[in-house]
Amino acid sequence: MQRTDRTTLNPQNRPPTAPQGNRTANGQAKAASSPINRVSATPSAGAGNHTEHTSKNTVTCRKCKSTQIVANKRGYSFANMFKTLGSIIFIGILSIVFVTVYMWYGISSSSSSSVAGAFGVIGMILLFLSLPTSILVGFIGRNEIVNGCMNCGFKWRPAKRK
Repeated sequence: MQRTDRTTLNPQNRPPTAPQGNRTANGQAKAASSPINRVSATPSAGAGNHTEHTSKNTVTCRKCKSTQIVANKRGYSFANMFKTLGSIIFIGILSIVFVTVYMWYGISSSSSSSVAGAFGVIGMILLFLSLPTSILVGFIGRNEIVNGCMNCGFKWRPAKRK
């Protein structure tokens, strides 16, 4: 550990050590003031004395009114992908179940059996294409701009300019 001869106090907080510390420019002695009073009398930059000026063009959070806003691209949407995947699989299984129930009860009409066969084929196609379709749906809107508040985490899409 190194020793230094300098003190680490700020000059405004350090009590005067030299005899000239309490003298004015013309040599007269001045009244001693405590460092605490001097510090509290001078306004500091970060003490909260400043007022925030917000203009019409400043973006603020709708939720917490903070001005710490960042704008990012939305990116890939896994939520949209899984919603689409679930709905396509549900419709595909529903159509296959419809065909199975229809065939189980054995309704024997030539036109109705062709409709049931069409539903079965559509159901199989939906199940086959559900994963690639849902992956592509996740890319929709990935380049949109989304504002996000760094204070509370609220996200929203900015209004379109006219």
